[in-house]
Amino acid sequence: MLARFRKIGFKGFTLVELMVVVAILGILAVVAVPAFIKYMRRAKTTEAIDELDKIVKGASSYYTAPRVTSVGSKLYCQFPASQGLTPGTNCCDALLDVNSDGRCDSDSEVWNTVQWSALTFQMTDEHYFVYRFENNGKDLNEAQATAWAHADLDCDGEMSTFKRFLYGDPNAQYGECSSVGASAMFFENETE
Repeated sequence: MLARFRKIGFKGFTLVELMVVVAILGILAVVAVPAFIKYMRRAKTTEAIDELDKIVKGASSYYTAPRVTSVGSKLYCQFPASQGLTPGTNCCDALLDVNSDGRCDSDSEVWNTVQWSALTFQMTDEHYFVYRFENNGKDLNEAQATAWAHADLDCDGEMSTFKRFLYGDPNAQYGECSSVGASAMFFENETE
């Protein structure tokens, strides 16, 4: 059989040619793997962007809805009360991530608070980020709120943080209110 290959002129690959191919594959792997890891982390951050948008919409809806006290007097436009980090401090925590996949396990009970209900917000699937909402306690045009998302995307202790800001309308009146959001999202260590 070898004689037949020699008759048609097939020589095969030399050792140098094989080494060049292996070197090229090695260079591609060195370049591609970090880019792929960064791409995966960036994909995880879309959760924060989408979920903060839901929180902001819920807070704006709460702010603009008319409310009255138990005795019937009108409440001035305000954001819901503040809510601390939910479900905990970090999804890398073994108590929040029982199956060890780097995401907080789904637990509807931790989202069952008055504040998250007022924001009409709940996480029903596994998630990478923990969320909180802060309100400055003022009303009308002095009202301010911030929605936060925090995550340790690779469980190395460095946090990725996203924020969305809300403000009471500067022209707010007692009869009609609207909220104003910041034009952009603040983020720090987006992909850590």
